[in-house]
Amino acid sequence: MLLRLLMPCIIFVLCGLTSLQVKAKSDIIIILDDLGYRPSDVAAFSLPKEITFSILPQTPLASEIALRAEQEGRAVMLHMPMQAQSGKDMGPLGLTTDMFAGAITYNLRKAMKSVPNAVGVNNHMGSAFTGQQKGMEALLKEVKRQGLFFVDSRTTVLTKGEEIAQRLGVPSASRQVFLDHKLEPAFLLKQFNHMKRIAKKNGHVVVIGHPHPETVNFLKTHLPSLEKEGLTLTSVADYFSHAPKVAKQFGKERDLTASLNNADMKDSKVSMTEENALHSSGLMHSSAEKGVAERLGTAPNE
Repeated sequence: MLLRLLMPCIIFVLCGLTSLQVKAKSDIIIILDDLGYRPSDVAAFSLPKEITFSILPQTPLASEIALRAEQEGRAVMLHMPMQAQSGKDMGPLGLTTDMFAGAITYNLRKAMKSVPNAVGVNNHMGSAFTGQQKGMEALLKEVKRQGLFFVDSRTTVLTKGEEIAQRLGVPSASRQVFLDHKLEPAFLLKQFNHMKRIAKKNGHVVVIGHPHPETVNFLKTHLPSLEKEGLTLTSVADYFSHAPKVAKQFGKERDLTASLNNADMKDSKVSMTEENALHSSGLMHSSAEKGVAERLGTAPNE
């Protein structure tokens, strides 16, 4: 009799805890950038569609990769070339520190024409450009006008990217892990484990890698293990769902997925037995720790 009286309370508490557990999932956002030059880049399509492709503008394969990604429901970004301290060649449409605002806007618009379905932008190189205010303001004002989001690749600790993006109201994030600046298996695994630790601590992690054959093969082998550890591979389309262009391109698909997930949750609640509810009540004593932000470093390839 007592059990029957307590059951509604137990189920109510457990439903709340289930909701908290869903919210506490750790999101892993992986961006592969530098796509567009090499025929081998298309091997990245063998990876889950949550992996984001960031494409260099006006490269031989830019349009082909962007179109195929769109057909597969993948999110695409523009990998915008920006001046590095090293003076490395940026490739087409690179942004330099001596450019006027109008020239920066013009180059970004022209770059977007070669990757028209891009929903966001991240910097290619840029250790010089992202550290100066006027140029970044001009860039991010145009990013905002086009309804895009911005991911700071953090190729310098002096970057002003996310700071200015937040001030201008541009949806933004910063890279936290570089996955593959060394292609040795042991190093890739070290960075992959580092990625998982940050995700578990902070609730999300933004990772940048490249479509090297070694990286693609490594990810194909190790990504399936994430779910077992309570980690979720998440598309930037979901992470930046509030960005206007993301909402326009992916809104209907996301709403459908959400409705299916809600139906699954209702079914699971209805099927919960009294025995399982009591057995699970020990969850009431668990708690979540708030993560401390990781120190972010400079891109090793600049």
